Amino acid sequence: MKNRRGIAMLAALWLVVGITVVILEFALVGRERREVGLAAADRARASAGALGAFAMTRARLEYALRMGPQSTAGAIGSAQSADPWLGVDSLYSGMMMVDSTRIHVSAVDLGARLNVNVLSESELRTLFSNLLGDYVLADELSQAIQDWRDIDEIARARGGEREEYLKSKLLRLPTNQDFRDLEEMLDVKGMTPDIYEVVSPYLTTLGSSQVNLNSAPVPVLRVLPGMTDEILSRILSARARGARIASVNEVMPAARRGVSDRVASALQQQSEAAEQAITARAGVLTTQIQLTLLAYASPSAKPVRLRVLLQRSNVNGAPAADVMAEEWR
Repeated sequence: MKNRRGIAMLAALWLVVGITVVILEFALVGRERREVGLAAADRARASAGALGAFAMTRARLEYALRMGPQSTAGAIGSAQSADPWLGVDSLYSGMMMVDSTRIHVSAVDLGARLNVNVLSESELRTLFSNLLGDYVLADELSQAIQDWRDIDEIARARGGEREEYLKSKLLRLPTNQDFRDLEEMLDVKGMTPDIYEVVSPYLTTLGSSQVNLNSAPVPVLRVLPGMTDEILSRILSARARGARIASVNEVMPAARRGVSDRVASALQQQSEAAEQAITARAGVLTTQIQLTLLAYASPSAKPVRLRVLLQRSNVNGAPAADVMAEEWR
């Protein structure tokens, strides 16, 4: 009899244990589902906030195109009256609240940066040489970037394809396609965080790489085909005076006096060739803007990122900011 009671008690205990395990499993599943639900709700709220912030920023940009700046006093105001998007980086970047969602907005004039997916090997080499002061390193990086992007598996002399990355035990292999995010450059052979910190402010993965003579920094201007120290000096001198460059012709060297007709003719041809080359890659207006919006639904939630490429356009006689590309993350 005692044995039967012992077995019954043991069975009851096992039943309690089984029920407890089942309850715990349900509790864990419920907790996981609750966390997933909260995360989804946070992302939905953050996405809605990002869209709201984008709509407001885009409306401000289009209003600026239609109405111009509120004040045209001084050199900056005068320049902005001709190009309302001039200085967009400082005018449209910052924090804003959409309901209870905190949004960080970053606006970038793409005319002040170079698209790494568009640059040639020689242009990359020129940029890196000026920024790093090391021609050999600049050559290695430019070749490695081109090998990362091109579709073949033939490595350049100082570059690297799949085999070189495997031998070096690098974490990622070349994608053989354009960079989606600039941070992907950190996986390129020879690129280090220190080098990336130096070169990244001058690069982007969006836009046409059309350089804005009124806003581009010196390292970007030097990459332009046909650019010389004399032309660069004239650009910087005009900007230092607060004057707006209205055309490429304004910054071209004046005809030299006191030289023979043959020398004058050669210099004129050289100047015309340089002007044509610069005109093909540069302009004097802010035409493309990259907006990056980071939305935080709560302090602990992962932010939602919205990146948009806006193109200055004219629709039925009215200036507008067209969405050319949009990416969520």
